[in-house]
Amino acid sequence: MPGHTEGSGFTLADGMYIPDVFIRTIIVILLFYVATSFLLTLIRMLLNHRLKSKMILMGITSDEAEKMLKIGAENKNHAVKWFLLLFSAGIGFAVISSFPFGWLSVAVVAFSLSLGYAGYYIYLKKRKDTL
Repeated sequence: MPGHTEGSGFTLADGMYIPDVFIRTIIVILLFYVATSFLLTLIRMLLNHRLKSKMILMGITSDEAEKMLKIGAENKNHAVKWFLLLFSAGIGFAVISSFPFGWLSVAVVAFSLSLGYAGYYIYLKKRKDTL
């Protein structure tokens, strides 16, 4: 195919060519989305905690403040999920840094992300058992 060199992208089994720049752009967008979602969740939790503390100082009971803010295990679980996913993705990218980018690299990152999800499942199961 004119206009591209060998190794600058992927050619699928049906002959369709996917440029390397396109793949890298999608990966950067996905990583940006995951990182910003994690940060926004942490900021939301921090601000809800500060607001709850101020409501308690104003005389509202802790249970009423929690009901008003709908603070619960869901926000904490969400933050733990994003932490585990980012951590496992980071480990996966650290492992593939010595490999050339290819299908093996994608498999390693997918496997590390699946381990992150498995860790999140175990965390939820243990948390459910303690409640």
